[in-house]
Amino acid sequence: MENLPLVSVLITVYNGMPLIGSVIKSLIEQTYSNIEIIVVDDASTDNTLAYLEEIKDPRLKIISEGKLGRGKALNLGLSKCNGTYVAINDADDISLPERIQLQVDFMEANIEYGLVGSNFTKVFSENKQEKSNKSLDNDSLRLELSKHSCIQHSCVLFRKTVLDEVGGYNLKIKYLYDRDIYIRVAKISKIANLPQHLVLINRHEQQYFNSKYKGIKRQLFSLKYSFIAIRTLKLPKGLYFKRTLSFFYTLLINSIKKI
Repeated sequence: MENLPLVSVLITVYNGMPLIGSVIKSLIEQTYSNIEIIVVDDASTDNTLAYLEEIKDPRLKIISEGKLGRGKALNLGLSKCNGTYVAINDADDISLPERIQLQVDFMEANIEYGLVGSNFTKVFSENKQEKSNKSLDNDSLRLELSKHSCIQHSCVLFRKTVLDEVGGYNLKIKYLYDRDIYIRVAKISKIANLPQHLVLINRHEQQYFNSKYKGIKRQLFSLKYSFIAIRTLKLPKGLYFKRTLSFFYTLLINSIKKI
């Protein structure tokens, strides 16, 4: 194991019960064992912190410094990561056993890449699941960053040196932390998704993204990041018109639905 690169798995959590136990278990049982699990508890008011403190695995490191918010919690966690790679795992998503092994294998074989994600399975309920079909190659993903966050945050593994170079997560924004950092990483390195479905993404209405970031606020912020991606990644300028047209088309369709 001494010859294997260390992987830091970063989790930020606020009131993670009851799923946090299954999340940690999925990481402890990875086929790739040279990992550390960094959990930043963002002042949970349920039993999350007490539960985590009962887990007897030396690879688990718990950080609890009061209420920080998502961005600050992510950057605090990054400052504690010692690995060659940093994998993000949201506090309600399950990494399948070979996730870390497959992603490390890819990054070790492709040193020009700063991050790699994967396909995933959305889990809405026990009887309702949906498999993703994400683009895989660098060129396609760069173009798609002008449209949406084309890499699932809970599936991504970063090269730590690249994270350090881009300065971590952007604390000047409240939303789209993932898309913002992907754009900055894509500016200095290649990016990719693996074809395998390596993470179970649990979807529920209590998630912050679903409850706070929606409607016109979501659409306007996404359009802003479309323009940022086009400018930063030097994408074709015709995409400015295309993304703006798509924005107004979506507004029109939503307005018609409300009539």
